[in-house]
Amino acid sequence: MNRVHLPDLPWEEQHSPARKFHSFCKNISLALGGIRNGGPWCGGHPFDLQLRRIPAGAAVCPFHSHLAQWELFLVQSGTGRVRAGAETHEVKTGEVFVHPPGESHQLTNPGPGDLEVLIVADNPELDGFHYPDSNKWGLRPIGKYFRLDEVGYFDGEETPLPDAPPYRPAGSPPAATLTPFSGRKIHPDTLPWDEWTSPKEKFRGAGKELSIALGAKRNTPTGLGGHPFDLELDRFAPGEAGCPFHSHAAQWELYLILSGRGHARAGGETHAVAAGDVFIHPPGEAHQIRAAIDSELTFLLIADNPPVDYWHYPDSNKWGLRAPRKFFRPAEVDYWDGEE
Repeated sequence: MNRVHLPDLPWEEQHSPARKFHSFCKNISLALGGIRNGGPWCGGHPFDLQLRRIPAGAAVCPFHSHLAQWELFLVQSGTGRVRAGAETHEVKTGEVFVHPPGESHQLTNPGPGDLEVLIVADNPELDGFHYPDSNKWGLRPIGKYFRLDEVGYFDGEETPLPDAPPYRPAGSPPAATLTPFSGRKIHPDTLPWDEWTSPKEKFRGAGKELSIALGAKRNTPTGLGGHPFDLELDRFAPGEAGCPFHSHAAQWELYLILSGRGHARAGGETHAVAAGDVFIHPPGEAHQIRAAIDSELTFLLIADNPPVDYWHYPDSNKWGLRAPRKFFRPAEVDYWDGEE
């Protein structure tokens, strides 16, 4: 199990030449083996997790939007100011908010103290950026920034006819209207704890589904109303485990322990975990987390949202499907069985 202890990670200072944009970063995903701006297609993780500390008077980065990337912020301490499209909002300790693709956004720290935030972003294979304040664009691959000088589709391909209007192929349908930013900002304290238990209470716990509260549809791909990652706040009483030992065929899960102590079972090993520990389970690794017998355990769970997934439960030798939601033990048959 790949694990880091958050207080042990160094702060990396990042700033623009004149320090208008200035922050200190702990890139948790890189410390866990991720690749900067690289998803599973190149050996990276499907999401990126950073802890950012922003000095008073500074902004993390310029006002910008993404063509593909989602970003979610959880304010750890301090007070910030968010530009979101044409709106400006104050955010404070504990609040969570999300920016979907197409929304220009910027986080600044009006002071007087530091502002600290956890940032979760997905890792789309292709992405582009627009900077409204400076009227420039950027593309991740190729890593270039530019201003547009619009031309016709066939410009440079053939000699244009005199007075011919520029040809423009049909574009995509307009994007759906975004929910106002105020509808994509919550404080977890305003949400009730959702308690669950198995019939004989071997598995139990309580959680707050933060992404669902921010407007995501459960277990739904992004094009149909879901988010590319799912964020939960979970709490286990001493000795509790929330679910059986299991692995995913496609889903990744990352845990950030907020308070207490527990045990993380991963493959054939069991590890003691405590506040400040962060660890990740890739697809195929069976895992389970349990609170220590003498300690409550509270943690953030971040999972990607693959469109197709299924599960294996080694302790009971069963499998499960997300859709249709069925659980079964396989009885092996020949490929052509029942066909001829």
